[in-house]
Amino acid sequence: MKASIAALIFALVAVGASAAGATADTAPPDPTQQLSAVDQIRAQLGSNLADAVAAQQQLQQSLQANAAQQEELQGQIADVQAKIADLDSQIVESRQRENVLSMRIDAERAQLRDLARAIYESPGSALMTLAQAQSLGDLLTRISDLDVAGSRATQVKAQMASDLAALQQEQKKEQADKDEQVKQQEQLDSEFAQLQVLQAQQESSLQQLQVKIDQTKTELAVLNRQSTQLAQQVTLWLQQQQDAIIAAAMQSVWAQLQLWLQSNSVGSMTTSAGHSVKYRFIWPEPQAQISQGFGPSTFWFEPPYGTYPHFHTGIDMVEPFGSPVFAADDGVVALVGATPTGYGNYVVIAHAGGFDTLYGHLSAALVKVGQVVTQGTPVGLEGSSGSSTGPHLHFELRVNQRPVDPTPYLPPGPPSPFKG
Repeated sequence: MKASIAALIFALVAVGASAAGATADTAPPDPTQQLSAVDQIRAQLGSNLADAVAAQQQLQQSLQANAAQQEELQGQIADVQAKIADLDSQIVESRQRENVLSMRIDAERAQLRDLARAIYESPGSALMTLAQAQSLGDLLTRISDLDVAGSRATQVKAQMASDLAALQQEQKKEQADKDEQVKQQEQLDSEFAQLQVLQAQQESSLQQLQVKIDQTKTELAVLNRQSTQLAQQVTLWLQQQQDAIIAAAMQSVWAQLQLWLQSNSVGSMTTSAGHSVKYRFIWPEPQAQISQGFGPSTFWFEPPYGTYPHFHTGIDMVEPFGSPVFAADDGVVALVGATPTGYGNYVVIAHAGGFDTLYGHLSAALVKVGQVVTQGTPVGLEGSSGSSTGPHLHFELRVNQRPVDPTPYLPPGPPSPFKG
């Protein structure tokens, strides 16, 4: 990266020198105009530097939040692993008890087989026992003893069989519990791995931003010694590079939403009372004017998307500063955040069916993460936070993480309170 930068600056210097040679015989430039141009470039570089530092701060906050999430997940993984270890011990103990009980049942069955074989081979022995009775009372006692012994053997056998069945059922439950814990650990491990990937991306963006900050500071320091043309060319190049990095940093909002969705299922929500029966979404600002539509843009501050260098991923609506912003559909508040650039103060709501809406540039959020909201619930107040040139609402709709034009999902015509 540094080598390419040096090569570019060297080339630009050569161009500047060539241009200076070609115009050596012409009148010298107006010092006042040249000073004014340098001042404008310095202001632009200062603005670039401020944006880069703000994005750097946002990334650092995201990294801190990421680290907190990783620590929490590590605690949950440790708890699950402890439960799995405990269930393993219970399963081993149950199997040992099952083996002991099975051995007792086998021994009891062997005894019954031996007794049956003895009676079969010497049927007179049982009759002899009865014949040896000294009296009618003794005979009845001997008959009763044989009956009790037989009944007892049957009861013991039935009880052991029942105990074995209960023990096997207990083992099935313990195994099912373990399987559930293992499944939960796999999910937590997957979330933890994705957090680490996001962390690596954020750290890479942070390093690149630092390079840009250092380059911008250097350019500011040597600006007075450069030609106006060279400074303008370097400034434009830095602006393009920096805008791409800042746009990538803004994508961390959607990366965080994806992580939230993996841990929180919106499912199929029951439609709230008063919800539009004709349209999935309503206008979040019913009295607004649309100031910018969805799609390719000529504004340099819009981030790239797909094959477009600048793309507006939502629609902008204008009402007076502080006007309420309403939830476009029933859902669950997934994110409430604040960034010095990009969306500024924002709220993201997750809806059933893979739909997500973002409300950006708010002056204040009125909801909390995890809150269930119904269509028409105030979620924030219009503002001009983040990358904003004036008070407005940036309303964004994504379907399965892809931005789409919200207007086909809204009541037709300009913004209105119409629900239908």
